[in-house]
Amino acid sequence: MIKVLWIKNEYLQMILAGRKTIEVRVAYSNLTRLRPGDQLRLNDQHTFAITRIGRYADFDELLAHEQPAAIAPDMSREKLLTTLRALYPREKESLGVIALEIVATGES
Repeated sequence: MIKVLWIKNEYLQMILAGRKTIEVRVAYSNLTRLRPGDQLRLNDQHTFAITRIGRYADFDELLAHEQPAAIAPDMSREKLLTTLRALYPREKESLGVIALEIVATGES
């Protein structure tokens, strides 16, 4: 399966530089079907493979199990939590949270 995800440019640049290796999303139904080995086309240009998927009840559980620096380099855990909650209101967070660990495939 190949899924296109749109990433804000500042975070895309971190992914392309290898500094950001985990993309976090709320558990929308189209994302819950993803499996390790599936591919992501970031901004419909850059192909990455999903190596691992973490599934969590909320952002607090996510940050208890995932390294904040892999999600948002240079951001503290507290700032990351605030940023995630600014992107996704509580009703979205209540769907659950998915952490997609990704690696470049060499295709673009």
